[in-house]
Amino acid sequence: MVIISKTTFLSFLHCPKNVWLKIHRPEIGEKFHLSEFEKHILEQGNEVEAYARNLFPGAVHVVATGDDALQETVRFMASKAPTIFQATFLVDGFLAKNDMLSYDKVNDCWDLYEVKGTNSLKEDGGESRDHIDDLAFQVSVLRRANIKLGRYFVIHLNKEYVRSGGLDINALLVKDDVTDKVGARLPEVEAQMALAQEYLSQENEPVGGCECVYKSRKKHCSTFQYIHPHVPEYSVHDLSRIHKTKLELLVERSIFNLNDIPEDFELSDKQKNQVYAHRLQKPIISTGEIKKQLGSLAYPLYFFDYEAFGPAIPVFNGYGPYKRIPFQFSLHILRKPDGDLEHVEFLHNNLSDPSEEVARLLEQHIKPGGTVIAWYKSFEAGVNKEIGLRLPSHTALFDRINGMLYDLMEIFSDQHYIHHGFKGSASLKKVLPTLAPELSYESLGVRDGGQAADAWWKMVSPATTPREKAQISKDLKIYCGLDTYAMYAIWHCLQEEVGNPVSKRIPYPPLLKR
Repeated sequence: MVIISKTTFLSFLHCPKNVWLKIHRPEIGEKFHLSEFEKHILEQGNEVEAYARNLFPGAVHVVATGDDALQETVRFMASKAPTIFQATFLVDGFLAKNDMLSYDKVNDCWDLYEVKGTNSLKEDGGESRDHIDDLAFQVSVLRRANIKLGRYFVIHLNKEYVRSGGLDINALLVKDDVTDKVGARLPEVEAQMALAQEYLSQENEPVGGCECVYKSRKKHCSTFQYIHPHVPEYSVHDLSRIHKTKLELLVERSIFNLNDIPEDFELSDKQKNQVYAHRLQKPIISTGEIKKQLGSLAYPLYFFDYEAFGPAIPVFNGYGPYKRIPFQFSLHILRKPDGDLEHVEFLHNNLSDPSEEVARLLEQHIKPGGTVIAWYKSFEAGVNKEIGLRLPSHTALFDRINGMLYDLMEIFSDQHYIHHGFKGSASLKKVLPTLAPELSYESLGVRDGGQAADAWWKMVSPATTPREKAQISKDLKIYCGLDTYAMYAIWHCLQEEVGNPVSKRIPYPPLLKR
C-alpha cells in the first residue's frame, strides 16, 4: 500500500500524475530537485515552527521515526502530555505528523495547531498550499485514529510586527482559530483523499497527460517535460498573461506551437505582438518611442541594483517578517555619453544591519539630478522605502532616489522592443543573452537573486570558513556587478539601435578576468 503523507496529498491536489511518477518512477522525479534557494525557504518555515514551540511550555517532542514514532505518540497521549510536537499517526494508509497537539484538560480533548511561515492565513484553494486543506487532512487522519479533537488553529507570522529589542514571540506570531473553516472543507478533502489513494495505488503509469497542460508555464509540475514531450520548450503556455480559458481553448485544439495559432484566434495586443515576433524571427522595434525615452534621461546615469535578504524571523531592530536586509548594491555611473564607466560596489560582510552604511554610500555617490536606472524598479523603490522608514533621518534621501528612478525593463515589458529570443519575458536574464550574447550568468558562482540571498546568509554565518567567505564575496560582487553592467550594455545596445550618439561600449573587467 502507498503511504500518503500530508505533503504527498497536497502535491496530489496540484498534479496527481507528477506525484505518481515521484512515487513509482523516482528516477524521473530525482531529475527535478529543489534549488538551494527553495531549500532555504523550507528551512525558514522550519525556523518559524521552532520559534512557535516557545508558545507551548512543558511540551514533549516525538523524535523517533517510523513505527517507533507511532508508539512514542501513543505513550505521550496516554500520559496526557500538555503538548506534543510532531505527534505521528498512520491510519488506513494516511500519515499525519502534527506540528502541535495540545491537550485541553477542561474538555478532555486535543487541540490541533499547524505552523506556517507566512504573513497571513492562506485559504484561497489555488495553486499555493491551502492551510485549511492542510489541517483538514490531519483532522481526517486523527479522527480515523479515534482521537477526540477540540479546536484547530493556524499559527502564522504577524505582518504588522516590528522588532524592537528582543523577539516578542507572542507579538510575532498570530493564532487563527479555523475550526469552522476546516469542518466545512472536511467532506470534500476526505473525498479527495480517497481519490488520491486509488490513483496513487495504481501499479501501471496512468495513461495520458496531466492537468498542468492547461496552466501557464510557471504553474507546471516538475515532470511536465516527461509527461508532455510533444509540447515545445517555448509554447502557448508562455504567452504573456494568457487567461486560463484562452489557454484551454488552444490546448483542446492541440495547438502548442505559437506558429500554429490561427490568425483569427482572439489574443491581446501584447500576445499578438509576441506571436508575430516569433513567426517573423526578427525584432520588432519602436525606434521613435525608445529614442524619445532614452533621450529624456538626464545625466549622470546611475545603473543601480540591490541584493536583499528577507528572513521570516526579523534579525535586527526595525525589521518585521520578510522585510528586506539590503546587504549589497552595485552602481555603475556614466556621467556623460562619451564618459568613463565608474563602478561603486557595496557588500556587507557581517551579521549586522547595513542600512546606515547603504544610506551613507548612496548619499555620497548619487547626487541630486541625473537618472537612477533599475530593472523592475519597484524592487529598488520598495527597498528604498523600507530603509527610509527605518531611518527617518535618511527618509528624504531615499525619497529623492525613488524620484529619480527609471525602469529600463519597461521598454521591453511595454513592447517597444520585441524579440522572439525573449520568449515573452522581459526579465533581465532573458533580454541580456539576446542583445549582448557575449555576457552570461551561466558560468557564475551566483546566478540569480535567490542564490545571492542564500550565499550572503551563508557568508555571514560563523560556521563558514574564511576561505569560503572570500569565495562567496567574490561571487556576489561579480554577480551583482554584472546586473548593473548588463543594464548599461542593454542601454548601449538600444542607443546604437535607435541611432543616438554613444561611444564604444566599455567592457566589464571582472568577466574578462575569469
